[in-house]
Amino acid sequence: MNAQQTRDMTVSVGSRNPVKVQAVTQVMREIFDASGITWAVRACEADSNVPPQPIGLETIFDGALNRARHALESVGGATYGIGIEAGIYEVRGVSLDVQYCIILDTDGWMTVGHSGGFVYPPSVLREVEKGHEIGDIFATLSGNENIKWEQGAIGMLSKGHIDRTAFTRHAVLMAMVPRLSPELYDK
Repeated sequence: MNAQQTRDMTVSVGSRNPVKVQAVTQVMREIFDASGITWAVRACEADSNVPPQPIGLETIFDGALNRARHALESVGGATYGIGIEAGIYEVRGVSLDVQYCIILDTDGWMTVGHSGGFVYPPSVLREVEKGHEIGDIFATLSGNENIKWEQGAIGMLSKGHIDRTAFTRHAVLMAMVPRLSPELYDK
């Protein structure tokens, strides 16, 4: 179902993390408020079925896809199921944090977006190698146990120039691109 063809839509986000829900809400507001479409965002708990600290692009992608599937199936009448997953991947010795956003609809159309990426300090990566999660590492570094639900590691590392909501918002908006110009994409 193409959101432009309906007047009412429900967007189900496969997470209760307020950062992810807020990022999706911001993008939907920007896209649909002026269109006359009535929309609502619903959050549901969705297991990514990947390790708590996803490593590798395929693992991050799988986590987002699993969340999107669950979100679409869990909220009755959902127009879109959205899954967002962050993780680390390495290319030529550089480890980057990125987020995937996958949007599924009831017609089976999957669209994918990807955030920008940033590099973690070597000391953080050493802790990840020991099995620690990024959120826990930055909770300790910042003294804020809720950092992953607030500014995130990117907010701390960028000294507030970008926070986790803005970082996530970018991935969501990129996943919406084919839905904004569906006539140019094969479904």
